[in-house]
Amino acid sequence: MTESGELFDVPNWPERLCGMLADQAKDNRLSYSGYLKPVHINGFPSVVMLTSLAKDDPASYSIVKQFVAENRLRSRPGRSGAGEPPALLKDRRNYIKG
Repeated sequence: MTESGELFDVPNWPERLCGMLADQAKDNRLSYSGYLKPVHINGFPSVVMLTSLAKDDPASYSIVKQFVAENRLRSRPGRSGAGEPPALLKDRRNYIKG
């Protein structure tokens, strides 16, 4: 969504934005970075970014922030700190693993 409440209607924009930090394996599968992930939030295409990207890769962080600013996209702070996944997801991961 844009700051004015309109749908940002650019096809595959989350995948393309996240693709700048993705790796391509030998089997041609795309592996997204831990810093940027394409997701859907409340049914809308979105991107989740770890704020540690700013310290670890300032140039990439700047590109993401510039993309958000130029397209007047809404952004919000995360729900958990220090790069940790939200508690629900962390619990779900532990349940799946064992």
